[in-house]
Order: sequence, then C-alpha cells, then structure tokens
Amino acid sequence: MDTTEKLQIKVQDETKGKHNYVTRNLLDCMKFWNREGEKAIEKNKSGEWGSKETNQMAKEMQPDDFLLEMILGDCRTFCKSDKADEIGEFECGRTRSHVWVHQNGERVLMFHA
Repeated sequence: MDTTEKLQIKVQDETKGKHNYVTRNLLDCMKFWNREGEKAIEKNKSGEWGSKETNQMAKEMQPDDFLLEMILGDCRTFCKSDKADEIGEFECGRTRSHVWVHQNGERVLMFHA
C-alpha cells in the first residue's frame, strides 16, 4: 500500500439510486470506515479499542484486509436483520479483494479497498 495515499473503501453501487434500509446503512458504514479506519486500525493494534479478535486481526492483517473484514461484519449485521427480512432476501460474502451484497439474488453493492 502506498502510504501517501489515504486508505479508502470504494463501492460499486448497482442500486441505480434506489436505496433501502440495508444498502443505505452499509453506505453509511463505508463512510465511517473511510473516515475512521486508519485510527481504528491503530487503536485496535494498541488494544485500546475492539475485542481480542479485532486486536489480533489489526496486528496480523494488511490494512485493506482489516477494513474489508470490518465492512463484511457490518454487511452480515444488516443483511441478517429483521428489517432486511421485511424488504427482501439478502446475502453477503467476501472474496480476497472485495465484499459483495446481493438482494433477491442480484448484486446490489460491491466494496473493495
């Protein structure tokens, strides 16, 4: 990673502007991680923030992998929420380089760092 470039999560948004509870909240989560991600990594490395698991992840993972794991956790939370069940069937997952979100079998968001 080029240390002169700020670490950012980017999104491929395929909702065509038709956001719902899940997609709107996940885009807000992305904004949070883009604003606070570097600080969160350092605070997790020091043990000041997070759990033992996230502290270890911050120490062992590359920054982009850590942030993708954090956004994946957010995706799991919102995709499995009762509110999500009211508006469709949501799934999410991660490959090495990106986190994807599907609604009713169609990809609606794809995050990458």
